[in-house]
Amino acid sequence: MSIISPFKDVGGRELETGFIAQSLNDSNYCSQIISTTNFTLDSQIFDFNIKGSIVSINLLICKKYLWFRILAWFSYLKSNRKYQLHNYTSNSLARKFGYNKYALKILKGIVSESDVVVLCMQIGSAYAKEIVEYAHSIHTPVVMRTTSKIPDLDKSQELWLEKVSLFIHHSEINASRLASLSTHNYAIIDQCVYQEEMMLQIEPVKKCKSLLYIGRLSSEKGILELVNYFKKINYPLSLTIIGYGPLYNQINEISNTMDNLDVLGHINQIDLINYIQASDALIIPSYEEAGPLVGLEAMASARLIISTSTGAMPERLRNASNQFWFDITDIESLKVVFNKINLLSSDQIKNIAVENRTIYLQDYKSEVISDLYRKTIFSLLKDELEIKKNKNMIYDAD
Repeated sequence: MSIISPFKDVGGRELETGFIAQSLNDSNYCSQIISTTNFTLDSQIFDFNIKGSIVSINLLICKKYLWFRILAWFSYLKSNRKYQLHNYTSNSLARKFGYNKYALKILKGIVSESDVVVLCMQIGSAYAKEIVEYAHSIHTPVVMRTTSKIPDLDKSQELWLEKVSLFIHHSEINASRLASLSTHNYAIIDQCVYQEEMMLQIEPVKKCKSLLYIGRLSSEKGILELVNYFKKINYPLSLTIIGYGPLYNQINEISNTMDNLDVLGHINQIDLINYIQASDALIIPSYEEAGPLVGLEAMASARLIISTSTGAMPERLRNASNQFWFDITDIESLKVVFNKINLLSSDQIKNIAVENRTIYLQDYKSEVISDLYRKTIFSLLKDELEIKKNKNMIYDAD
């Protein structure tokens, strides 16, 4: 089995790719994991107990082709050897000499040697289309774990997406965005948290005075709107922002003018738990998400969740008392949520927080999600083997 993903060092895709591999390893099924982008030994994927190799396409090309190794040396020396040599294999000069062609050649070789390929990536990720089409041509099943909100499709995308053997989506909402496909075999498997034991030990919250945002600081996350709105809301609330991205400097400058806003940048997973424990509610202002993971971290940690109706959040909280929804384009909707929470007693807040954790334990605990991955992917493999067996029996009869 091969798992292919554009993972780097930090983020949800690194965690999800590692978790999938570990889940399958638990059944003594070794996987090779290939990243189409660079990562270092500090990558969060190494937080998981994974049997098998973890390599990047750049490393494989650098080892196999002398010409690309020479080209990498120029960038390596120019950067004062900041990273390992193979991280420079895909430099601009290498791309002029056909890097993508050789990367795809190696990926096709990996697919050829696999009984199943798992893609943990966005539909628009590099090489996704080529991998699916090649795997389909040699009858190798492909499982595609979509890792973001699925965009609107054009006809050319539909043609190759229909060749995916099985999609795994976070939610029915995201799955519905592929309703135009004539063939759309899918399963719904959400996420779980990756510091589960520690989060489940956090005492349930009883008040709502401190808010926490965890995520990338980019436009689709609605974080800039949230910060600007926060300046206008007259409530005794503090907001802590954890994350990094293109809006970091702008948001950090705004925080310098506000006493109740802190911007911390990236925090490792262990320290992150301390900040969750120190918060009362996690806020999700995103325009678009597949999950997000932070919603489940809030549930496991018995925190309130204040969120836009994004990604899997409405499905996760469908039957919960935690109904604190707002529209990131409408500041009044956020004021309504805060007024609603302010009317709650400490016991009511605690009951909602405990219920969030109960829902997590029932539907999203790591054991539950791991078991779903194993059953879903191994069931596909079993079906594929049965199909091949039946075909061989027909050929033998002829």
